[in-house]
Amino acid sequence: MPSAATPAPCYFLQFSFYSSPLGLPFFFTATTIATSGRGGLVAAFTGRWELLDASCIARNCGRAVSSPPSLLPFVSAPRALHASTDTTIMRFLFNIRNLHSPTAQCTSKCEEDEKKRFCWLRFDKRFFGSAAAVIERNASFSTLNSDDVSYFKDLLGEKSVVEDEDVLLTANTDWMRKYKGSSKLLLQPKSTHEVSQILKYCNSRCLPVVPQGGNTGLVGGSVPVFDEVIINIGSMNNIISLDKVSGILVCEAGCILENLISFLDNHGFVMPLDLGAKGSCQIGGNVSTNAGGLRLVRYGSLHGSVLGLEAVLANGDVLDMLGTLRKDNTGYDLKQLFIGSEGSLGIVTKVSILTPPKLSSVNLAFLACKDYFSCQKLLVEAKRRLGDILSAFEFLDNQSMDLVLNHLEGVRNPLPSSMHNFYVLIETTGSDESYDKEKLEAFLLRAMEGGLISDGVLSQDINQASSFWRIREGLPEALMKAGPVYKYDLSIPVEKMYDLVEEMRIRLGQTAKVVAYGHLGDSNLHLNISAPQYDDKILAQIEPYVYEWTSKHRGSISAEHGLGLMKANHISYSKSPETVRLMGSIKKLLDPNGILNPYKVLPQSLKSCH
Repeated sequence: MPSAATPAPCYFLQFSFYSSPLGLPFFFTATTIATSGRGGLVAAFTGRWELLDASCIARNCGRAVSSPPSLLPFVSAPRALHASTDTTIMRFLFNIRNLHSPTAQCTSKCEEDEKKRFCWLRFDKRFFGSAAAVIERNASFSTLNSDDVSYFKDLLGEKSVVEDEDVLLTANTDWMRKYKGSSKLLLQPKSTHEVSQILKYCNSRCLPVVPQGGNTGLVGGSVPVFDEVIINIGSMNNIISLDKVSGILVCEAGCILENLISFLDNHGFVMPLDLGAKGSCQIGGNVSTNAGGLRLVRYGSLHGSVLGLEAVLANGDVLDMLGTLRKDNTGYDLKQLFIGSEGSLGIVTKVSILTPPKLSSVNLAFLACKDYFSCQKLLVEAKRRLGDILSAFEFLDNQSMDLVLNHLEGVRNPLPSSMHNFYVLIETTGSDESYDKEKLEAFLLRAMEGGLISDGVLSQDINQASSFWRIREGLPEALMKAGPVYKYDLSIPVEKMYDLVEEMRIRLGQTAKVVAYGHLGDSNLHLNISAPQYDDKILAQIEPYVYEWTSKHRGSISAEHGLGLMKANHISYSKSPETVRLMGSIKKLLDPNGILNPYKVLPQSLKSCH
């Protein structure tokens, strides 16, 4: 080994990166340090590149320290590591909020700066807070360069190629601020042709991409993991046609859901999909995640409502499946592959969707139940006695109500006399106002007499109905305002659904608050663990237990939010190995280089780029 004073090549690091979401401390683990260079480690802390001397490294080898080790400026003769040390593992605990942004841009090269030698480190693994979810950047992917940016500017025009740091910060970060990528480029195509040319180019360069709509997802599916190019389709927001006889709407994928709802309302139709995020989410993202929403019990899923779509494959080929027929049995129904595939098989650019006629009679009841069994029984009775006018059946527990009342401004308890254990919203939609209301009132009276309802109120006008819905739709916002939250979107048989909630409360004790609500009408539980801070000990109590419990009871670990990054490696809890392998084969067939929304939906063991 050369002496400390002798200039020598830099050592190299194989770098592992472990972090927790939302600014928690994280570990980086450096391994395989060549001993032919100077002893020391270049690190970024409080925004400066500095050198850790070898004695500091040696003192902290193989253990985690509770505070950052001393960061020393370069000295002329730092002590070297022991000559016989070929592999050293070091762990240093830093706080992610104190790291300067250039760390995300580091490259694995050495650079000489006058008499100083620095080895820049490249983060190629990330941990996003789900147990054992260490993600490694696919080495086969290219990195963006100036020639790529120039090509996109020539294709789209400079205004549609965004490199502004503030805009990119928003696009790189998911709605929950739990997942954050490091993309340096946001593209805003205005047509299917432009999307096609973008993907054709990216595929030829093996540049990974992330399709993005309103970025309202909850599982990290719509933001980069590393430096993927973001393709935002929000500029493709034209309504193409509405057949006023059949109610078939054709539109571009960037249309905001709430705008479509308003457009259809003005023409006497309703969107079969309604979500709390309707003011931001886009129909292309809704289709790509097979969003469920509040009225699935009435209108079914998008697998039934979407009649056709247009999608662009990874190689730029445009699949025109934009049919508007309710019956079409000519060959395989390929559009179904793209509904719920989260942009991993192709980018949806247009959709045709069947919209039902707007009915004049809408009634909403806000009810209280003493226990979960009463909620179940009420659902059974509602389906039996309200029949085809039942359009929504939602539930929330007292923890949910307490959260909304404490964290959302202007929200009032519709049943203020006392807090109840459970609350249910029942909506009916029909064509005969007096008959429908009479039918609902008779049902509620019968349920009250049978002890299924403890208290309740019927909305008297649209404003009161909106205030009822605000309680249910505002729960995600209230949870965010309350602090860190672990969110799980599960399909579980109705009779077993709340058993998981009660078991989690026993399991977590006083360390976190378990909040439950969801679409009881279609067996969809939104399980939320609200905690003082993100904590690995809390996470270890949640995962994989929640997935194991759901699998044991023949449920699904993703009811409507998708798998994204959060659940990709957990897909086997809901799908058989044979099914997952077939999914991998389909992915490889349609996207052989694996550039479309990488690291999402399918487990890392099925990486297709090579």
